[in-house]
Amino acid sequence: MALLNLTNFDDHPEDPTWLVFRFESDMIAREFCVELERLGIRYERDDRSNSPFLVGVKQHYREKAVRANYLVLGRHREPFMADPVLRWTVISVTIGMVTLAIVGFLLSTRS
Repeated sequence: MALLNLTNFDDHPEDPTWLVFRFESDMIAREFCVELERLGIRYERDDRSNSPFLVGVKQHYREKAVRANYLVLGRHREPFMADPVLRWTVISVTIGMVTLAIVGFLLSTRS
């Protein structure tokens, strides 16, 4: 186990041939299993009824399973800036600053 793991998966602590995915929601874990089945990847699922919900995949399928994991998690994530007013304010300020920088550059190279 890594000291700082920012992902929801890691190598199995006892069997290095397995990769273990952790999910806080049973719904997301089930959706991940459906995605694995669609890709033809065999997996094992823990029968727990509480969090974390664990899904094991052989290391052989690591790349495909990690990609499926990110796709499933991406469907359920919240936007980085959920408030539209804040989002458009940040975008407007950024565009304004870049515009001023370009104008300043063009004016300084003119002389």
